[in-house]
Amino acid sequence: MVQFGPKNHLSVFKTDSKGYGLRTELFISKGSFICEYAGELIGKEEAKRRAKHDSINYIFVLKEHYAGSVTETIIDPTCIGNIGRYINHSCQPNAAIIPVRIDSPIPRLAVFSIKDIQINEEITYDYASGGGGTGKTRCFCNSVDCCGFLPFDEELLS
Repeated sequence: MVQFGPKNHLSVFKTDSKGYGLRTELFISKGSFICEYAGELIGKEEAKRRAKHDSINYIFVLKEHYAGSVTETIIDPTCIGNIGRYINHSCQPNAAIIPVRIDSPIPRLAVFSIKDIQINEEITYDYASGGGGTGKTRCFCNSVDCCGFLPFDEELLS
């Protein structure tokens, strides 16, 4: 699934308060592959530099914990990426990012639905799933359990 690329029924649209978003033009059932959060694989120092200097930040920091150690994979789709970068945060998301390895030790960030997604519904995931804390940017997800601010990995600013 992941290796075949994104579904062709996804579209980018202008939201009321969050800039652009991604929605589906067809029903997506729970557990379905949607697209990959694809981008440029960068190191921690480059991620810090970009986070400090770029006004818009799409950097995804994946932290995997295994046998007492932490491995980080950092993806920036700002210049090299796909439609996955338009997926907005929600404190009550309908999708999740799952690291998938296909013939490589470096994971690909696959977006899967965690509930049924209706036609024209915005696709969202919880940015905190990447391991970040709470940032300073206001959250506009409008969910009942909204935490108020977008998650952000503070280590990128140290």
